[in-house]
Amino acid sequence: MQITSAPDGTILIGGKVVTALDRFVASVTEIIEQYARYVIVSGYVAILFGRARGTEDIDLFIDYMDRDTFRSFAEELLARGFYFLNSDDVGEIYSMLRDGLAVRIAEEERIIPNVEMKFKKDDFDRYAMTMARAVMFDDIRFFISPIELQIPYKLYLGSDKDIEDAVYLWVLFCEMLDGDLMRSFMERLHVRGEPYGIGV
Repeated sequence: MQITSAPDGTILIGGKVVTALDRFVASVTEIIEQYARYVIVSGYVAILFGRARGTEDIDLFIDYMDRDTFRSFAEELLARGFYFLNSDDVGEIYSMLRDGLAVRIAEEERIIPNVEMKFKKDDFDRYAMTMARAVMFDDIRFFISPIELQIPYKLYLGSDKDIEDAVYLWVLFCEMLDGDLMRSFMERLHVRGEPYGIGV
């Protein structure tokens, strides 16, 4: 697998084996982006770039949708063979999002994998959305959180799995990163990378 950056900042993945999980995420995000911007965060970002670990959910944030727009989005999801794990009531699903809770989307008759979706809520979410990086491989395009934010945030979460994700992304991208930007996020999140070989 080869990772390069296009002149416009798009991350290109060459030689990637496209998985069923990739196709699932693509099928959901294709619908989402007809209604709102989105950005993928957390564990799937590392998996996308080849980290060999499983995941049951794909975390992403979306821009705010009003109730009518969300209803149209939900109707299209249902028509395309997906459903919300949380409830059959679209109004209840929307209220959960408005309350800052996550809702989960899966294919009919399946529970995993699922997309865990929230409205963006804070400065970190807004930055990830505004500065999202496009990733392209095969016939798929995703928008992901900037790696300069993803690595510090994984260190902030702090589980063994999260730290391993951070180290994996660092090894892959260390020569492509904006060190000053990543350092500023590490300072804001009060994390240090040196204990794990992450030096900026």
